[in-house]
Amino acid sequence: MSAETINSAITVLMYHAVGDERGECVGAEAPYVATSRQFDSHLALTAQAGLRVRSVADLLAAPADRTPSVAFTFDDGHGSNGPAAERIARAGGSADFFVNPSRVGKPHNLGWSDLRSMADAGMSIQSHGQEHRYLDEMNPAEVMAQLVDSKKAIEDHIGRPVTLFAPPGGRVPPGLRVVAARAGYTAICSSRAGLWHIRQNPWDVPRLAVLQSTSDGQLARWLSQDWWEIAGRRARYLALSSAHRLLGNHRYGRLRRRLLYSGA
Repeated sequence: MSAETINSAITVLMYHAVGDERGECVGAEAPYVATSRQFDSHLALTAQAGLRVRSVADLLAAPADRTPSVAFTFDDGHGSNGPAAERIARAGGSADFFVNPSRVGKPHNLGWSDLRSMADAGMSIQSHGQEHRYLDEMNPAEVMAQLVDSKKAIEDHIGRPVTLFAPPGGRVPPGLRVVAARAGYTAICSSRAGLWHIRQNPWDVPRLAVLQSTSDGQLARWLSQDWWEIAGRRARYLALSSAHRLLGNHRYGRLRRRLLYSGA
């Protein structure tokens, strides 16, 4: 695949937590924990593919930059994200970390001093909502408050602009882009599976969720943007989205957990 193709369609990875060699990580859901070996392997596979690890924020800030890249993002602000950021910085990269201000400093979560240090090292600290609540269960005023309050809190503590929003649980209510734009955001990083066509649609950033069950081979296919692999991810996402609409949040949540813990 040519550098031009990779740069026009960018693979965006979504991590949550990074555990030890066995995947142990207190305070994080096991299926969403990448092992330490996995994470190091992912960084190595990225280098082997000739890709630079970058944040979505950096890519948006330099749209004319043709450096072949892959975006690393992290949701929830788990304490393990700090050491992960150090590994990325040592590799000469950057990443986006989406946090909930109400959780910052709580047990097993990053503190504001951690986040400031990460920002000083070139990481992008962005919003995951004021609290980790599903936006599709809120009224419009509550949705706006989640975006506005979290943005202000992070900017006040970190001293850098917050321009990206990742909706908790990937739940995107109707009109979220309009609300986000009014609140001062420039892009939404969703849980929709696919590749990011930054030049065609900089606002909509699909991501591929990295799980403990994600093999090195699968990750390598994501990096190479293998058509069949990406199509399979999209099909799975669409099937789960249909189940969500039919079952509603509560029953869908139970189904999702069963699938995750079964490795499906």
